[in-house]
Amino acid sequence: MTVKVDASTTMSARDLEFIERLVSSKIGVQLDGKAYLIESRLTPLCRRFDVPEIGSLVSKMRRGDRQIENAVIDAMTTNETSFFRDQHPFESLATHVIPDLVKKRGASSGISIWNAACSSGQESYTLALQLFERFPSIAKSSQTKILSTDVSPEMVQRTKMGEYSRFEVNRGLSTGLAMKYFVQDGRQWQAKPEVRALVDTREFNLLESMSALPRMDLVLVRNVLIYFPREVKRSILERIRTQVLKPDGWLMLGASESTLGTDDGFESRRLGESTFFCARGAG
Repeated sequence: MTVKVDASTTMSARDLEFIERLVSSKIGVQLDGKAYLIESRLTPLCRRFDVPEIGSLVSKMRRGDRQIENAVIDAMTTNETSFFRDQHPFESLATHVIPDLVKKRGASSGISIWNAACSSGQESYTLALQLFERFPSIAKSSQTKILSTDVSPEMVQRTKMGEYSRFEVNRGLSTGLAMKYFVQDGRQWQAKPEVRALVDTREFNLLESMSALPRMDLVLVRNVLIYFPREVKRSILERIRTQVLKPDGWLMLGASESTLGTDDGFESRRLGESTFFCARGAG
């Protein structure tokens, strides 16, 4: 039996508070006063789980339904991304940051990169393509790895597959790069095995300890911190700096994000047309 979903049903204040607390406790994102956003994201889940309204989803979560809870968390994450997103930061990576790391580590040593909150993986594969195109010895080094993480199991699976629609490929990826590094299968394009092999994908929540992660030469946390309250931002940045980033490594944030006033252990450096961050006093 299919249940008719009443998309116009307004959540009760109690249900809204429950979802806000759940999302804040699980992934640190604040949804205060964003009832419309919550309704728009969760209404499709009512159809998926065959319930009439969001209140029914909440009732099931209160009774311990982890499947629905995971689906709600997944729905409330922002998964906007594209190949070569914003363009100039990736150009600055290729012309300044990666050459700096190659100089420090040696052309045959390889480099380690963490792309946190990777969404569906286009930016991770952008990094892989840049290495293959401009730094082939680095791309082929067994020591080079792009750790690609996200809190969403669905996004992690998509990144592992490295498979994208024509629309997604057209958003930032040139025809030449698509033909060279992807295989077309009908309307889908999948990254070639050697490209996928460079991207190590797994689930990870930025609220967790980062001490078990390997030390990284480069960390990307782009367009993510804007969704967290200040104390959560501070905690994330401090853990990246002290637990993950190598002393002479680089941090890349979104264009509207900064460590200024949040973690004074970082300082900014203008490289090309983009701003990057390194540990204060790093050479």
